[in-house]
Amino acid sequence: MFTKATKTYLMKHWYRSELIPLYATCVGAVGVCAYFASRALKNPEVVWDKTNNPYPWLHVQQNENIKLMDPNGRFEKQ
Repeated sequence: MFTKATKTYLMKHWYRSELIPLYATCVGAVGVCAYFASRALKNPEVVWDKTNNPYPWLHVQQNENIKLMDPNGRFEKQ
């Protein structure tokens, strides 16, 4: 697949040991950005489709909890 000269060039210039933390940091940052972007697209509190239901908060019942964590426990359905 690679010739010996190509492998030597890559090992000399691309796989330097002092650049490994930089590569790891860049890959980690891209991963975190992708994670938060996917969370933003799947979040029920964000309305991306304004034609079907532009006001979803009008359909939430008074005793319905839509939060991820409720430390008080006041909004539980009975």
